[in-house]
Amino acid sequence: MRIHALAVVAISLGLAACQSAGTGKPGYFSNPVEVGTALEVVEVLRVPAGSARVYLQGGEVSRYEHIDQYQPFCYFLMHKPSPVARDIRPATFNVRSVELREQDVRLATPLRVAHRGVFGSGDGPGVIAFETHMLLDITGQADPERLVCSGAFAPPMEAAPVRLDEMRQALGKKVVVRAPGSAGS
Repeated sequence: MRIHALAVVAISLGLAACQSAGTGKPGYFSNPVEVGTALEVVEVLRVPAGSARVYLQGGEVSRYEHIDQYQPFCYFLMHKPSPVARDIRPATFNVRSVELREQDVRLATPLRVAHRGVFGSGDGPGVIAFETHMLLDITGQADPERLVCSGAFAPPMEAAPVRLDEMRQALGKKVVVRAPGSAGS
């Protein structure tokens, strides 16, 4: 009986230690910003003709084909594509809602990636990325509709939502993020 009681106590302490250890990673549904965050576009951002998006990574405007999917990036999304280029002029947009979505890449055959082993074997996704969709309050304007920031594609057990500092790094000095309760805005 005594051994049984000691075993229960030891297991309970072990489980309690595991619960409080934490991984240091953000919570699964953590978002880098919250409703009410202000996004100040400081420079004119050009949305290319035929597109509804303008991408930013490392503080620079980039075309989609030049984006490194394994590094955080953001894009402003317009309501619809236009046959002519459009500008997002300097203005401040407030975040009206925030939603976390998951993007995955499913591979029909296993893919070997340097230093990562084999991806895509089985029915699950090979790699995933979390996207933070921020619906913008565009009172008095037609666009942009939202800002989307994506974390890096990674194996499912390693993927994490983009963090505020990564978001700021992707947007650079072209967009200032003023999140309530954060430094560096």
